[in-house]
Amino acid sequence: MSGMYDQPSTSDRSSEDMAAFDPKPFTKMGTRAFDAVANIRAGEERSREMQVEIETVKLLRQDVISCYRREGVNHYANCRKEVDKYVACISDPNLLNPKQRIKDAAE
Repeated sequence: MSGMYDQPSTSDRSSEDMAAFDPKPFTKMGTRAFDAVANIRAGEERSREMQVEIETVKLLRQDVISCYRREGVNHYANCRKEVDKYVACISDPNLLNPKQRIKDAAE
């Protein structure tokens, strides 16, 4: 019924076929398949950098909120510096891509 009791099938390829395999054509795809550990570490590093960026935005937003509450009706004049920093941060097109931002700043 389910094939559970059938004889296991074997591959029709010989070891000579595997010896003739050349992985060089696959290197054009990139190194992700060839260096899995480095790929995982790079992904973790990107995640950490994104978390730092997200927390930075949260802290800047908290600064703006606390300044608005502290200054009351005068917040338009007295909280300008905090608001400008927050707006500059969230307006950055590379907000969640810190490596690109560093590259752009170096140029």
